[in-house]
Amino acid sequence: MKTILLLFLLNNKTIAIELNSHTIGRENSAISIEIFSSFTCPYCAKLHLNILPDLIKKYTDTGRAKITLKDFPLDLAALNASKIEKCIPVKNKLKFHDTIYLQQSEWASGSSIEEINQKLKKISSDLGISNEIFNSCLNDPKNEEFVLQTRIEAQKKFNINATPTIVINNKNITEIIQSLLFLNI
Repeated sequence: MKTILLLFLLNNKTIAIELNSHTIGRENSAISIEIFSSFTCPYCAKLHLNILPDLIKKYTDTGRAKITLKDFPLDLAALNASKIEKCIPVKNKLKFHDTIYLQQSEWASGSSIEEINQKLKKISSDLGISNEIFNSCLNDPKNEEFVLQTRIEAQKKFNINATPTIVINNKNITEIIQSLLFLNI
């Protein structure tokens, strides 16, 4: 897993943020589940809110698998949410995902990217992210490059053309998962 370290100067203090994808479970688990999603994708919200908790309970809590949540933003709003997610402390990342997906229709439907960013700032603030860190994360080109590079690499490696996409031990099982989501299971 590639990690990039961002350093921000805030009130004359250096703040370090590691850029990586959020992993749940033991790093050395036999099963590796990667979930590629876009924060503005309604089916990604459905997967995250309705299926992910069961996957965590059945597979990561039992030590059978690790789940890595990977960014695959489909639009500028999702890209900005992904950039902000990188600055959320690990202990609050799942809460950020939950909130973003629960409030998806509210924050992602702004009339401009500025309005969307203000809504993202409010969500981030509620999770303890200062305005300074929010603005730094949103505007840092290395942060954006990391998110977009994750997307490009996934697209090439796994032939991803839609979200959500689930990859288990490097095998894309999108068709199976999308069938389950479309069937409302």
